[in-house]
Amino acid sequence: MRPTCAIPTYGADLSNCDLRGTQLGGADLTDANLFGADLRDGTLMTAAAEGGTKFVNAESSNLEMEWGSLKGANLEGANLGSAKLTGIKVKDTNMRGVKLSNTSMEGVDLSGRDLTGAEIVISVDSLPDDLHDTIRNHEKWMASFGAKGKRAVLDGAELDNVEFSGINLSGASMKDAALTSARFMGSSLNIADLSGANIYKGKLDKAEMNGINLSCADLTEASLTEADISAADIKDREGNSTGRSWPANLSEANLSRCNLTAAILRGAILSNSNCNGANLRGADLSNTSIDGARLQGAIITEAKLPN
Repeated sequence: MRPTCAIPTYGADLSNCDLRGTQLGGADLTDANLFGADLRDGTLMTAAAEGGTKFVNAESSNLEMEWGSLKGANLEGANLGSAKLTGIKVKDTNMRGVKLSNTSMEGVDLSGRDLTGAEIVISVDSLPDDLHDTIRNHEKWMASFGAKGKRAVLDGAELDNVEFSGINLSGASMKDAALTSARFMGSSLNIADLSGANIYKGKLDKAEMNGINLSCADLTEASLTEADISAADIKDREGNSTGRSWPANLSEANLSRCNLTAAILRGAILSNSNCNGANLRGADLSNTSIDGARLQGAIITEAKLPN
C-alpha cells in the first residue's frame, strides 16, 4: 500500500506517495522528489491570481498522473522519465528543459508548448496500441522471414521523438511519417521506404540503410555518422548474391547541416539533394550520383568522391 502524504512543500520527499485526486494549485514543488508518486486524477493547476505551481528540477520519474492537469505549472528542468501522463492538460505550462524519456503521453497536446532544451524520448512500448502492435509485428515478420507477423505500413504516422534504436525495420513503409528527433541508432532500415518523411534532427548513427528510399525526405541537422547508406545486394531465395544491387535513393532529400561523418554512401542516388553545410568528412561517396546536388559549405575533407 502506498503511503498517504502531507501537503507537499519545497524540497519534500514524496516518493511513492498516494496523492490521487490531490489539488496542488500554487504548491512549491521545487527540488521535490515525486519518484513513483501517484497523482492520477490530480491537478497542479492554479487560480489566475496565484503563481503557477513550481515543479522546477523536481524528480518525477515513474509519476502516475493520468487525466490530471499541469495547467500553468512550471516544469522547467523536471525529470518526468517513464511517467504516466496520459491525457493530462498542459495549457500555459512551462516545459523548458523538461526530461520526458519513455514518458507515456498519449492524448497530450504539446502544440504551442515551449520545449526549448527539452529531452523527449518515447519508447515503442509507450505508443498507442495500433502503432506499438504494428512495429512489434514487423519485428516478428523480419525474424521469421515473413512466416509470422506482418510488414509494417506506417505511412504518415506521428512518430516524433520515438526511440527505434536497435529495432529491425527493414522493408517497412514509413512514407511521409513525422519522425522529428526520432532515434534509429544501430537500427536496420534496409530497403525501407521513408520517402517524404520528416526526420529533422533525427539520430541514425551506425544505422544499416542499404537500399533505403529517402527521396524528398527532410533530414535537416540529422546525425548519420558511420551509417551504411550504400546499395543493397540483391540475393536469390537461397541467399546467394545475384550480382545486382538496389541503390539507396536520397534524390531531392534535404540533408542540409546533416552530419554524415564516415557514412558509407557507395552507389547512392543524391541527385538534386540539398547537402549545403553537411559534414561529409571521411564519407564514402564512390559511384554516387550527385547530379544537381547542392554542396555549398559542405565539409568534404578526406571524403571519397565520385569520379
